[in-house]
Amino acid sequence: MKIESDKGNCKISGIAVTTDTLSNRGGLSFALRYIDSLGFFDKIEHQLGHLRKSSKADTISEVTRQIAAYFLDGSSHAISGFDALKKDTGYAAVLERPLEDLVSTATVKRYFRKFNGNAYAAFRSILNDLFVWRLSVEKPNVIVLHLDTMVLDNDDAEKREGVNPTYKDACGFQPLHINWGPYIIDMHFRSGEKHSNHGDDAKEAVARIVKLIRTNYDLDIPIILSADSGFLSEENIGYFEKELKIHYVVMGRLYGSLYMALDENNIPEATRIAGEHASWVCYDFQSKLGTWKQERRTILTSMVYNDDQYILQGIRDSVMYTNLGTTPTLDPELVRRGYAKYLSTEGIVKVAHHNGEEELNHRSIKEFMGTEHLPFTRFGMNGAYYSLMVISHFLMESFRHDIAADIIPHRCYPTRLRREVIDIAVKFVKTGRQKIMKVTQALWERLDVESIWRKCNCQPVWT
Repeated sequence: MKIESDKGNCKISGIAVTTDTLSNRGGLSFALRYIDSLGFFDKIEHQLGHLRKSSKADTISEVTRQIAAYFLDGSSHAISGFDALKKDTGYAAVLERPLEDLVSTATVKRYFRKFNGNAYAAFRSILNDLFVWRLSVEKPNVIVLHLDTMVLDNDDAEKREGVNPTYKDACGFQPLHINWGPYIIDMHFRSGEKHSNHGDDAKEAVARIVKLIRTNYDLDIPIILSADSGFLSEENIGYFEKELKIHYVVMGRLYGSLYMALDENNIPEATRIAGEHASWVCYDFQSKLGTWKQERRTILTSMVYNDDQYILQGIRDSVMYTNLGTTPTLDPELVRRGYAKYLSTEGIVKVAHHNGEEELNHRSIKEFMGTEHLPFTRFGMNGAYYSLMVISHFLMESFRHDIAADIIPHRCYPTRLRREVIDIAVKFVKTGRQKIMKVTQALWERLDVESIWRKCNCQPVWT
């Protein structure tokens, strides 16, 4: 008996145009509703609204909102993409705006021209305010910060103000970042030749964040600053100890004097640390570099085993300097709050090794941007563009933590969040005086869309 197949009924017989309002970026509505509910764009209008020179022009907050949406979406990385979106009714529906209210490329360029000179620095204060808000949400009992610079390679771009040779043998910009977990909480936009320890940039940035924490969150909370060897100087660490009164772990360079101190003082092995694929021998002692006035706690680590391979001692070594465990005015607070582990040799090494994980923020922001090339000739315009990019990245991380944590429980790269939450197909229908966004049953269940929508309509932070 021959069984008739129904496969032929599934074949596409033709194509046609639909008048339905559709979008493949439906999840952008969730992110924007979340940011709107926080009152963030009202804050933008309050702080930057004075830049609007004509009452006929779009408000600063509205243009900022649409640029932030463009960055969160990440489908296009060119400024010219705004003109293409002005024809997309589905995109307008996702933004909850009439099609005619979508901004053009010319409007976006005029927006960034307002940030001549150092006017873009206003975004830095907004980024810092976001950090204070996250502290109130996540309520940490100890704060571990990571200080670093990041190169934006613009070597093959057209002439740009501030694109100068960097330590990576390419021309570009070199902003200074302070990270807290997945968040970039402070950013100082700089030209490419400004190295890690340029001027007082690092000290001023750290002081700025410490003051924010002490003033707006907790006067006594332990703060640990982690940094690579580019920031190592007795002036810096003395400033962290005496002026800011914070803990630090700063990587150093390997000099012969370190090994001489080990041999001459017969320093014993302090501990061994075993990781998933490697293990290290650790030596814990006091030392100082040639020009330093005082000795500081020094930990030298030597990798002895890596992925089934034994390593000759001295080949994969690293050294770090710290005041953890040697500061009677600061250490007891760590113990009182249950973080005595940071005072041990192993705890300090883990903070230093965490530098590599913190550098994932560099990969994350670069993936979020899509391209390291900044679009404008003027330095101030690029400073504003990158500042708003960092703020949008911060908001995306906040959205993941507050709204999408059940879907993506751990920090991830932007591509995953966009693929799983932002880039979803939706249909918009009108019933009576209401506009409804519809998704498939499978998507409704997989994302728990009803719960996401409820969470997005949160209480305002800034009023």
